[in-house]
Amino acid sequence: MNIDDLKSEWNAVDTISKSEKALLNMLKENQHPVLKSIRRQIQIEVTAWSLFLLVYYSMFDGDKKPFWVNAVLVVTLMLPILHSVYGYFYNKYLTDGSDVKRALEQLYVRLKKYALISIFIRLGFAGGLMCFFTYNVNFNGSKYCFLMLIITVLVLQIAFLCAIWRKRFKHFKFIISTFYESE
Repeated sequence: MNIDDLKSEWNAVDTISKSEKALLNMLKENQHPVLKSIRRQIQIEVTAWSLFLLVYYSMFDGDKKPFWVNAVLVVTLMLPILHSVYGYFYNKYLTDGSDVKRALEQLYVRLKKYALISIFIRLGFAGGLMCFFTYNVNFNGSKYCFLMLIITVLVLQIAFLCAIWRKRFKHFKFIISTFYESE
């Protein structure tokens, strides 16, 4: 799709008239749909991981593991929550009011950083969980096979996550390039 197609499609769309007050309400933080879904995700994650932290000590033998292993688990569980909070503020302040091309370029750079952090958070989360659950386990043949299966699934998840981000970057680059072609 080039810029002329985009313009013709834009002009063909029927506009929904909204009052200025309704538009201002839509821009408020509590009404923003993306921010609302991220807040809901943070609430669910905090609730789920808090429940897990309440029961892990007795259910998964946290009392039989050294303090540092328990600390790794707690920090590991904080990583997805901190990542969601970072995503919330990332989406809250998307642009700085500059022109569209400059805003898209800045957004592209920020999106690359966000993707890198997202991948490292996923690796840290999985590594922390594996550290906790494999500490003091005597590995034999079947346990090694199960560990290899878990590592394979983890590698596939990371590869899939990287492919998703690559696809997004490619699409984003295409959108930015259409702005340069239209000049």
